[in-house]
Amino acid sequence: MGIVLAPQAAPAVTHSAPATAVAPAAGAAIELVAAPAASGIIRPGEPVSVRVTVTSTGDEPTGPIEVALAIDGTRAADAQQLATWFDGGTIEADDRAVASATLSSLEPGASAVLDLIVPEADSVVAGAFGPRLATVRAALTEAETDEPAVADRTALVWVPDSGAVPVAGTSFVAAIATPGEPGAFLDAATLERYTSEAGALSRTLDAVAGRPVLLAIDPRIIASTRLLGAAAPASATAFLQRLQAAPNESFLLPWADADAAAAIAATGTPLPRPEGAGVPAAEAGTEQGTPSPSPSPEQSRALDELTAWPATLGGVDWLAAGTLTAEAVGVLAEQGTGVILAPGSSLAERAPVQLIDGVRVLRAHDALSAAARDAAHSVSQQRFDDAMARVSALLAADAQAETGIPALIALSRDRLAGSDRLLDTIAQTVALPWAAGTTASAMLERTAVPSAVAEPALDEVRLEAVRAALSAEAEDRVFATIAVTPEAITDIRRLDLLSALSVGWGDRSPEALQAFTTESAALRSSVQVVESSAITLLADRASLPVTVQNDLGVAVRVFVRVEPDTAQLRVVDPRVETLVEPLSQTRALVPVESLTNGQVDITVTVQDAESRPIGTPTRVSLNLQAGWETAGTIAVAVALVLLLTVGITRDIRKRRRARESP
Repeated sequence: MGIVLAPQAAPAVTHSAPATAVAPAAGAAIELVAAPAASGIIRPGEPVSVRVTVTSTGDEPTGPIEVALAIDGTRAADAQQLATWFDGGTIEADDRAVASATLSSLEPGASAVLDLIVPEADSVVAGAFGPRLATVRAALTEAETDEPAVADRTALVWVPDSGAVPVAGTSFVAAIATPGEPGAFLDAATLERYTSEAGALSRTLDAVAGRPVLLAIDPRIIASTRLLGAAAPASATAFLQRLQAAPNESFLLPWADADAAAAIAATGTPLPRPEGAGVPAAEAGTEQGTPSPSPSPEQSRALDELTAWPATLGGVDWLAAGTLTAEAVGVLAEQGTGVILAPGSSLAERAPVQLIDGVRVLRAHDALSAAARDAAHSVSQQRFDDAMARVSALLAADAQAETGIPALIALSRDRLAGSDRLLDTIAQTVALPWAAGTTASAMLERTAVPSAVAEPALDEVRLEAVRAALSAEAEDRVFATIAVTPEAITDIRRLDLLSALSVGWGDRSPEALQAFTTESAALRSSVQVVESSAITLLADRASLPVTVQNDLGVAVRVFVRVEPDTAQLRVVDPRVETLVEPLSQTRALVPVESLTNGQVDITVTVQDAESRPIGTPTRVSLNLQAGWETAGTIAVAVALVLLLTVGITRDIRKRRRARESP
């Protein structure tokens, strides 16, 4: 319903409430969302309209609810004030209530939508162009409190009749990636799910192609499609063709959008680089998802060939929030990075282009990026309009501060947006009177302001998980030396590591890294001695059979070592070399000598060429019957002699009887 009310005076208020709040009152609770019409743009002679959705979230009826709109109409807010305002910080705003309404009551779970309208904007707003802070408050009138129950913050942009409005350049950066997908490569089913007509990647490309969006492309998508060859889904092949044909500027991300600064922050070393396409190191799946694709002749192709792509920009790294450090800048520069995209919170200056240790840094506008991400992922039109009002106000503040200043808007990397909302976000942003689409190349032409890194408070939980994963991968590489083709293991494990380091995991990053570490432990247990029951040795000299199991998809060459607990047994050859084919068992024969009868326990270990243990040692009991073979041979020989003697004696007697008979 629309409600038109005359302006009402109210005292100035200092705000520190969050943008959207829930306030309980005697079992009742409400949630409030305020969204200005037309992205918050207001002009002289035109109405101010703010749509308000009030939802009862408690378990009792709310009773009467008073809703009011207040505007600080005389002062334009700058970008920093707006960022603080939307983040829930304390801002002194000389706002005045300009419209109000009363809802009778809401039942639990019910919602009401109303429009608070002021007939003419210039009756409540005056002064120069720029954003104006606005608040919608909702109070439960029967609640025993003197404070507003709920307050939602928004902003309006005042556009007076006089003069042209200033303009800010606007460019987005979007990840063409598959966030939260584990594994070295993407299999055919996953590719088809993402690249089909309704798939998230296809819908993202629909929204960004031909628009002022810098594309950050994950090479895993390209390589996975090419690796499958003729078995690749038609939709994936078509997607790559569409992606290559898009006129947008682009650059390649690290494999699987791995965090370029994570390893530096954790260990001071650069992000490990992919080495090859390899072949799967194991047939079994993982707890995270499906196994890597099955071995095929194409997997011997070089990774550079699989990931070759005509990106328009090179030497670009896009860092996540809370990862940029001065050390990272230096290490990345040594690795060939010339441009860093970094969140504004990581930088000492507010300039759009900065220079740190010879590296050009494009500053992503934090508050603007957050508002755009909210718009792109909004689940309702009301939420979308609310977010776009924030986008509008923040861009207006930038333009007001310096006409022509470019703003880089970083879209989400931990989830893909639906194409409709993403398309609307981009289209409505660049359609704002104070926004003009631009490119990253154009932004980089600006003079860079000398700057420094605002060192972040690093996430120690994640850093510890990164250290553990890096250490696990190093152990995997040592283990892989037993393989006839070690790269069959190391190539895939390196890609698995990069996938676990993906920015796309978001808050689930520690769990993804832990899963990789767990997989590594399982990998290093893939070659083991098969446990056996007690073995009896009847000969002084014998070959002790030891069965070695290889659960890997590649052949391994190992050494079997036998160590007896006592001197009752002498091991003639303590290290017996054994070749075990993929997914099979082989019996190694270890020559031993029994010195005395009795029982002895032995330890059987599988080792690599450097005598490093593989897997867990196995304990086996031996029952030694030394000399039984010799004694048995003598007994048999005596028996044979006796039988021969008896036979000869009988034969002689028979012949004698035959001669004596008449």
